[in-house]
Amino acid sequence: MKNADMPFKKTSLLIFSFVLLISACQSTQKTTGEGLVSVVAQNVLKLAGEQAIKGANFNTVRGLPVKIELKGFVEQKTKGFIENLVSAKAEKSGALLIRNGEPDIIIEAVVNSAGNDRGSSSIPIINRALRTESVVDLTIILRDANTGERLSTQDVRGESKYEQKRWVGIIDESGKYYVKSSLIAQEGIGEKIISDIGNDGWILTSP
Repeated sequence: MKNADMPFKKTSLLIFSFVLLISACQSTQKTTGEGLVSVVAQNVLKLAGEQAIKGANFNTVRGLPVKIELKGFVEQKTKGFIENLVSAKAEKSGALLIRNGEPDIIIEAVVNSAGNDRGSSSIPIINRALRTESVVDLTIILRDANTGERLSTQDVRGESKYEQKRWVGIIDESGKYYVKSSLIAQEGIGEKIISDIGNDGWILTSP
């Protein structure tokens, strides 16, 4: 009798394992993403990068041949994005991007941080929020290509987030994108709560 039950038990175990696997796949939170897995995560990084590069000034290299060099925490998944971010800004400012030959100016983009984190916050009863948060923090150095002299240094930073809120545990908001308007941290607990509920210091935007 025991031997007759073995195939049934094995079949049941396989079916149970399959159901668990399907359930696990369905519960994956693709909207909040991780790294650059989801479109949302890509959009959030894009917004943070655009916010950061607004602070860069390349007017001094207008009309000059330049090359871009990336340094610092350069990851493969964000390398192309950061390089294009800096080169596009330089080109819009009138710099001449060259692939071959010797440039007059080297634009060093030192990546201090560039990537996403998944986050959440909860104020009991009132509000719960799930977020994908992004930071792009760069130090941009303009250097004389012939002498190696550092001509200028600029620190630029941008922050953005994608947020889905649930109010009073019932009402779900659709996800919204924000960029940070002020990089000054809120120190007091009261300020942090107000910022968390009303998104003070953040500007509603679209990717």
